[in-house]
Amino acid sequence: MSDLLDIKLIIEKGWPKLTVTIKCSERNGDVDGIITAVQEYANNKVPAIAVYKKDNLVMLSQKQIVRLYIEKRKVMVQTEDNLYETKKTLREVEEILDADKFVRISQSEIINIRKVVSFDFSFAGTIGVELKNGERTFVARRRVKYVKEALEKGDKDGYEN
Repeated sequence: MSDLLDIKLIIEKGWPKLTVTIKCSERNGDVDGIITAVQEYANNKVPAIAVYKKDNLVMLSQKQIVRLYIEKRKVMVQTEDNLYETKKTLREVEEILDADKFVRISQSEIINIRKVVSFDFSFAGTIGVELKNGERTFVARRRVKYVKEALEKGDKDGYEN
């Protein structure tokens, strides 16, 4: 290998997803460079979403999306500070979204579970959701099971926002 680093590959059958661990004596520019390279690689594996704000086309990173929903037969894409429209159907967008981050909460809405401030389980049969942009929404009764599964999976992955 090189004097800078050693690379060790461990293959385990049934491991849920690719995990990168960096062991070092201190955080420095080399470590930050490796982290940046890995993050850029991962970001390129998750496609951006083509959205429109008025007549301007914007390629929106999935990590910016708070929620997607249908309003007046249009699919709206909401970030923490902007609202966009996409020409795709909600189902078409759902197919390219990162399944580890997004969950459908109703027939007309998908949320980024990493953009949730809190879940309110006090409602009978449903879940109230408060999002980072201040929006509040609800999980449809028949989608509660899937949202709980997504939350449990997130706990096991130990993700951070």
